[in-house]
Amino acid sequence: MVDKRALLADLRARITAEVASMTKIAKDAAAAATHEENKPENDKDMRSTEASYIARGQAERVRTLEHAAAVLGSMEARDFADGEAIQASALVDVAFKGARTRYLVVPVAGGMTVKADEEEIHTLATTSPLGKALLGLSEGDEAEVETPQGVKTYVILRVC
Repeated sequence: MVDKRALLADLRARITAEVASMTKIAKDAAAAATHEENKPENDKDMRSTEASYIARGQAERVRTLEHAAAVLGSMEARDFADGEAIQASALVDVAFKGARTRYLVVPVAGGMTVKADEEEIHTLATTSPLGKALLGLSEGDEAEVETPQGVKTYVILRVC
């Protein structure tokens, strides 16, 4: 049985490390935006404007990561009984075109991969198209997701 608490702790640790790294990058970008070399030489020179856009984007990424770490820090890892509907903290096995994928359903930080006993588990945000489609369903149900390539159907194999 996969220890969801350990998965969430690993995910929080990775996000916290990324916050530290991105904070340094954001500070460097802010310093570059006001650096003497980025002062405009004429009214068409956009170096300082472009540098400030980068700094703003990096700072926003830091805020997003800090929010994700806080949300995951307060998230309860719970077990799901047979037939129980998918919610945040569910570990869900899904099949699509014969391929099986295991997801940890989380309110934030989707698209990451964590490992448990050498098994890769993908985080799936409840705000993503597939995450939204899975919420409220249970084992044996099918989730349909509208994509630019057409409707994709996922079969829920297991919820725990």
